[in-house]
Amino acid sequence: MTVTEQDVLDVLRQIETGEVTLTAQIDPQIQTKGDIPYKASNGWTIEVSNWSGEFSGIGKIILPDGTILDDEFLDKHMPNVQLYFPEKEVEWRCYGMKPIIVGYIYRPIDKIGLFENCQDGQIISTAERKPPYIIVNDSLETTLAANWPGKLLLAQVLDPLEPQDHSGPYTRCFSVKLVWEMKTERLFGEHGSKIETVIHYASRLEASHVLRLAKSRSGGGRAITSEGWHRWMAEREVFDRDPDRDMGGVVNLGNRSKKSPIGDGLSLIHRKVWESALREIGDAAFEEDEEEKWLIPPWSDAVGALMEAAWGLGAPHLFSAAEIETLLKGWSQREPMGALNGDK
Repeated sequence: MTVTEQDVLDVLRQIETGEVTLTAQIDPQIQTKGDIPYKASNGWTIEVSNWSGEFSGIGKIILPDGTILDDEFLDKHMPNVQLYFPEKEVEWRCYGMKPIIVGYIYRPIDKIGLFENCQDGQIISTAERKPPYIIVNDSLETTLAANWPGKLLLAQVLDPLEPQDHSGPYTRCFSVKLVWEMKTERLFGEHGSKIETVIHYASRLEASHVLRLAKSRSGGGRAITSEGWHRWMAEREVFDRDPDRDMGGVVNLGNRSKKSPIGDGLSLIHRKVWESALREIGDAAFEEDEEEKWLIPPWSDAVGALMEAAWGLGAPHLFSAAEIETLLKGWSQREPMGALNGDK
């Protein structure tokens, strides 16, 4: 059977319009690297190179009479066929190819839901095609850790919501394939394990811990953390509308991709001290007005000491040795949990 380059290009256009339909012999969303053979409704077989879910060129065409137009033949006699790359919409609609989206899922234990007993390689899907969706974040920096402890998972998006209808750094979907479970310390930067130690301590505070932290905390730590915010914003090229603003006690910039030098670490420390205060002495740990509620000493001093420790442990590059010593003063003199709880 003799075909010309134009004959092949015409068939490719007919595939785009739906006049010729394709049936993949291997699911291109499962085999994401290598050649995918398609049986065409006109009797042809077309092999397409799949590179991470993207159409990467035609490698071979087998005609109904068995004639093979291989890569070498196409390169020599049909260069325009080798240069053929369809639009992204056609890649998905006709060839079932779509760029592989891999990102991060964090679920706190109190909202673990579908991911309670999940394992690497498992496919997790929502029960219905409606909210709540599975949220897969583009990066660790944009992954929200609203509570702790939890599970941090690397996952491949299998069934995204279309259209996404948002501009945020995440993908809403109905189904994912879990790649592997990661250490949650990765959420808090290079020194994340140290930040998790502070969060854990904050979550188990008792009265004697609080008094020791409040008593030993340095009076200059708050000003140093404020300066740390301004230094970090300059380093990350975040617009600083008021370089002289006192930012001591700020836990989050509110920017999903630029929250703090240690992600949601500061927010979680504050939350865990708050929860410990409620557990230990209830409303006596707080003052409030009609619109706001806040911690009072010594609990407010304890949360300040732990947040200062998180700055010194989690972002040491922002400070001098003397500043780090000041930030860690309360932490270095803390009462060990083991002395009270039997922990090691």
